[in-house]
Amino acid sequence: MSKAKLYDLIDNGKFEHHFQALYDLETLSIMGYEALLRTNLFKNPEILFEQASQTDRFFDLEIQSIRKAFRAFDELCETTDEKSLLLNVFPSNLMNDHFVSYIEQFIAGRRFKPEQVIFEINESDAMTNVSALSQNVNLLRKKGFLIGIDDVGKGVSSLQAIVELQPDYVKMDRYFANQLAKSNRKQEMVRSIVTYCFNTETKFVLEGIEIPEDLEMAKSIGVSIVQGFLLAEPKPLETIISFELKMAKGF
Repeated sequence: MSKAKLYDLIDNGKFEHHFQALYDLETLSIMGYEALLRTNLFKNPEILFEQASQTDRFFDLEIQSIRKAFRAFDELCETTDEKSLLLNVFPSNLMNDHFVSYIEQFIAGRRFKPEQVIFEINESDAMTNVSALSQNVNLLRKKGFLIGIDDVGKGVSSLQAIVELQPDYVKMDRYFANQLAKSNRKQEMVRSIVTYCFNTETKFVLEGIEIPEDLEMAKSIGVSIVQGFLLAEPKPLETIISFELKMAKGF
């Protein structure tokens, strides 16, 4: 894609978000939704972010995405007010001096509270300076927002980030959920992180659950929050709102 088309996408918001539910296995209910960017111009949103990262508009794309996700979640909160919103954010963008002030602007006047927003730090963007990252993380925390580490086990710095940033949520990479029931080594690795999270009062999420056998194994290991196509696929906002309305009416 040319820079002109990329900039047009960013400046005119030519994208939307689909929302994927996360399930709390202890209450058998939806604890929140992850906002996932979608656009007709890119089948794989990761390619969009990759291209944007090679320009001076990477931060702009992330900020515009968060703004639109907040607006969409605000609509969802008309039907349900206790769910959480999970948003991916790249470390390099989170460290931007203007990031926190933008977030404060975007949440002003919304139906939801900062405590309902979980910023998941994306491990695909190397966390080269965790100490610098912690400055804005602490600012967000002081304002009530929650912090998560995404894709744990995928990159080289996520374990350091877990220790130093002390996140509220840890989400393990989907690699470990795939064929979990058949792999003793994956089971032991997941169990070790689950134990750490339990001992440090950190919420643990396992993403990528796609078959019943892996879900049952995750339960037996002690996983309490799961995400994956077996339980729910990403859906447009209108579909999620319709679902929540039906749930509220007891269907």
